[in-house]
Amino acid sequence: MPLIVPVIDRVHRSRSALLHSLDPQTWRSAVVTVETGNTAVASAVRVGLAVALVLVVGGLTGHRDVAGFAALGALTSAFCRPDPCRVRLPRLVVTGVMVTGYVAFGAVLGAAGVSLAGEVVAIALAAGFAALMLGALRVVGPGPVVMVFAAAGAADFADSADDVWKASTAAVIGAVVGVVASLAPWLVMWVRREPPQPHPSPARASLVRELKRIGDTELLSQSLRIVVAGGVAAGIVAAVGLQHPMWAAMGAVATLQGVNYHLTVTRGVQRLLGNVGGAAIAAGLLALPIGYWGAVVLIAVLQVLAETLVTLNYALCSLLVTPMALMLTALGAGLAPEVAVDRVLDTAIAVVIAVVLAALTIAHHDATV
Repeated sequence: MPLIVPVIDRVHRSRSALLHSLDPQTWRSAVVTVETGNTAVASAVRVGLAVALVLVVGGLTGHRDVAGFAALGALTSAFCRPDPCRVRLPRLVVTGVMVTGYVAFGAVLGAAGVSLAGEVVAIALAAGFAALMLGALRVVGPGPVVMVFAAAGAADFADSADDVWKASTAAVIGAVVGVVASLAPWLVMWVRREPPQPHPSPARASLVRELKRIGDTELLSQSLRIVVAGGVAAGIVAAVGLQHPMWAAMGAVATLQGVNYHLTVTRGVQRLLGNVGGAAIAAGLLALPIGYWGAVVLIAVLQVLAETLVTLNYALCSLLVTPMALMLTALGAGLAPEVAVDRVLDTAIAVVIAVVLAALTIAHHDATV
């Protein structure tokens, strides 16, 4: 009997959690809820300018094939946005190194000819490690989904050691640009010898002390869920014959970045709905003969809008991130408009896997959703 009671309690909590995810009110709340007062347009513009700059340089120097990896590196500027300079700088450096490392890691997988199954397992494990590191260091931002995107894109791109070098170098350059763009306000004040503006300083220990949190049970559990969900989602997508299994891994990772089950469900609903609308936009844009430079302009504009809306409603952000990500991928690989359908199917499978796994592993204190 002592063993049966906890099992029954677990089943009851998981059942209630799953019913919550199917409740129409949950879906309505995810769509209509808008957080106000947190929009930071200036930082969103800096992210867009960093991405645009590396894409322009890549186009002008004849490196359009790897410009997307530079843009991924430039997304380092999207992290740590609320943090003051002294907190932001070391965490931005670590984040930039991680993005670059994941590009190199994915490129090595591709160049080595690792099988799809091996790639799925490797990137799923890498996603869990990224979640663990960013969580331990309290890095605020897009989360480990950027690292998964970087690794998956590089794996598809690289066929040789030369490709590994090119993609990694582009990512390093982009990461440097991203760090500088993020710190631009403080750099300007430093050049002008102006005193820094007062900024509420969050409680942050040194990176070395924060890394000791890497053994935290909650962080480890969350990272393990991301590994399992990402691997299972990608595996199912590959098994049913869809062409981009790592997109499913990204969807699962993004959904599970919520801090609790309620937020996981909300993010899942918002990501799914945003991807449906975003895929329709992407299909239209990919069908247009806009060329490289037209794509650069649209990517930059979509990035700024997405960064502006991310704190308001994740569905609106996803509505813009989806076509931006597909167009960024198309810069190097080329994509047909029909790929938007795969994106929706991949996301739907990923969200279901992530929400079900979150419900099955829901903690007792998280059950009151």
